[in-house]
Amino acid sequence: MQGSKTDVFAEALVRLVRDCAIRNCRARLKPDTRSPIGKCWVSAVSGNNLEQIGDVIVPDCIDEAIFCLLNAIDEGSLKLMFTGPDDQKVDLSVDGLGELAGWYMGGESWRERFSQERINDYLS
Repeated sequence: MQGSKTDVFAEALVRLVRDCAIRNCRARLKPDTRSPIGKCWVSAVSGNNLEQIGDVIVPDCIDEAIFCLLNAIDEGSLKLMFTGPDDQKVDLSVDGLGELAGWYMGGESWRERFSQERINDYLS
């Protein structure tokens, strides 16, 4: 419903998470990229193997979108509360200590601890 109270959240979510992730991912596909992720993407795309492209790019795009979400929370642009299965509430903007994006992507990350799908490690 347009004009609703949730429109403020919807706009912030789309601009701070979706649009940010698209811009970041699009920059990785430039042929002259210097980033390790971008080089791997360009290599995968040039091989014309859809399975390889999917294995490389899909997890990275999802990780980028989640990173953008967590970074927006860390920076205070999105203030979110989480209610766990035990009804305990967590103020992610406070309890996350401004480190959610780092905990997700960094060493011994949430991805490594909890994901059951492919994780591309470009740091090793």
